[in-house]
Amino acid sequence: MDIISTWIYLDSPEERSEYPQVGQHSHLFEFQKTYWKCIAVFFACSVHFNPGRRHVLFTNKPKADLPDIDRLDLKAFLAELNVEVVTFPMTWQTPQGFYPKWRNQFFVFDIFQYFEQHFEGNNPAFLLLDSDCIIRHSLDELFNNIRENGLMVIPMPFGDDHDINGITRKDMRQIYTELDGKDPGFNPVYYGGEFFAATLENVKRVNQMFPPVWEAMMQRFKEGKKKFHYEGPTLSYLYYKIGKFGIADRFIKRIWTSATYSNVEPSDFDLHIWHVPAEKKEGIALLLKKIVSGSIFKKHDSELVREMGGYLGIPKRTHFLNLKHYLKHTRLYRWLKRG
Repeated sequence: MDIISTWIYLDSPEERSEYPQVGQHSHLFEFQKTYWKCIAVFFACSVHFNPGRRHVLFTNKPKADLPDIDRLDLKAFLAELNVEVVTFPMTWQTPQGFYPKWRNQFFVFDIFQYFEQHFEGNNPAFLLLDSDCIIRHSLDELFNNIRENGLMVIPMPFGDDHDINGITRKDMRQIYTELDGKDPGFNPVYYGGEFFAATLENVKRVNQMFPPVWEAMMQRFKEGKKKFHYEGPTLSYLYYKIGKFGIADRFIKRIWTSATYSNVEPSDFDLHIWHVPAEKKEGIALLLKKIVSGSIFKKHDSELVREMGGYLGIPKRTHFLNLKHYLKHTRLYRWLKRG
């Protein structure tokens, strides 16, 4: 049994925090609508390319309360795709002052608990992605790799002193040393938290290992020490402790496509999963319009993927959301040409 899933946690006013790519307060509907659009596109694309797999949305919002998004009945849309909607509260809520950004990211550890409790048989393998990921290929090969390796990760090429949302790899080394009572001997690798891919055996390992780490981070917060303040460095530490895993960078990449920074390479087009954080409000919104119109998935898959890449800037942008979107990218192009 293969599970493809994503999630959304809807902050209350008391839980709100900062999400720089989207702006606005995280408890506002206009903020949350951006992620609902991502979810609609995530499942539409994944179901198209992986029709035989089980698709699950995890959220703290009851299924009956799924919203309408720009006249799209999201509840009916997901039901037509046979997406399961699973609802539960968050156990691992960070206290006020813990970190000003991404306060709901530890919700993924509740999802891992759900995996263990509800998918015991039939040799399950789990894939949990951020909703701004675009699945544009069958994931047969990836799931074969998950079962072969037990766990798959994506290393991020950050330098030792690079500020990774409030933590560096040198900071991670210090925290590992204090947690384990010994220096690891190197600055640990940071693994992207947007991608979790594991067998049930390794889900259980993560679930067993995480609570003591959480308690240690709460104590470090009280003492004013450096800590793992969101899921990325936390998972990186747990992967380090597990020690055995496969590398997934031939399947997925964090692809930056903004007008001010791009790391797009021609080979990115052939990846099975595009993680496109800068496209939440632009390319993904445009792709949703095309999906809702009902024509895009009637195309041959090779033509479909080229069109999707054109919306998202992979390997180059050929479609634009609006005039403002077009001008933003063409101005950069002219500046680069002049330079």
